[in-house]
Amino acid sequence: MNVDDAHPWQDAARAEMQNFEKHGVYVEVSEDQLPSWSNSTRRAHEVIEMMWVLRIKKDDNGSLLKYKARAVVCGKQQKHIATAFGSEHKLATFAPAARSATFKLMCAVGCLANLRVRHFDVEAAYLQGTFQGKHGEVHVRPPPGEQCFDDRDIPIVWKLLKPLYGEADAGRIWHRTAMRQLIEVQGFTQSEFDPCHFFEKYDDEHRVLERPHTILYVNDCWMADT
Repeated sequence: MNVDDAHPWQDAARAEMQNFEKHGVYVEVSEDQLPSWSNSTRRAHEVIEMMWVLRIKKDDNGSLLKYKARAVVCGKQQKHIATAFGSEHKLATFAPAARSATFKLMCAVGCLANLRVRHFDVEAAYLQGTFQGKHGEVHVRPPPGEQCFDDRDIPIVWKLLKPLYGEADAGRIWHRTAMRQLIEVQGFTQSEFDPCHFFEKYDDEHRVLERPHTILYVNDCWMADT
């Protein structure tokens, strides 16, 4: 990393931490409160490491847009821990993604019915999800530069209240959250052909092609409506 870029990267990391605080992502816990804490190693085995993923975003002309710093969970380590410590639940990680045929179909219907087809990115999508049911507790070690200790010199870890990027089942939780919002709140119906395709039902059979459609591809969303 070029030293001239230090301040922009620091600002990007600070913005990420502020985003966590805004969404109430975690609560701080002293690591010795966890069951697997060892006085000899001064570590708890179930704590998952975090890391920074740094990216420079550019526009179509190659001009700098912004510095993006994302704190992510080492999900591969999470899967290993969930197995090694006999978690009470099986960690389900599968999350569907829209099929290419669904995109083609929506574009075709959009042209035929003269619908607007729009795309937008859901900002901080994974932070919109919440843990439910038998999902076990997830504890992570703060990313480099954010680690601290309590007054007994015990490391402070984060107990996650919401999923983070990199977490093994974060994509699954986000899809479940988005699906609930579209069906229960917005009144859409989920397609039997593609679980990432949602549409509104019309009683008037002559307006079938005009009904709004929504397609989810991870945190990208496409909408076709009038």
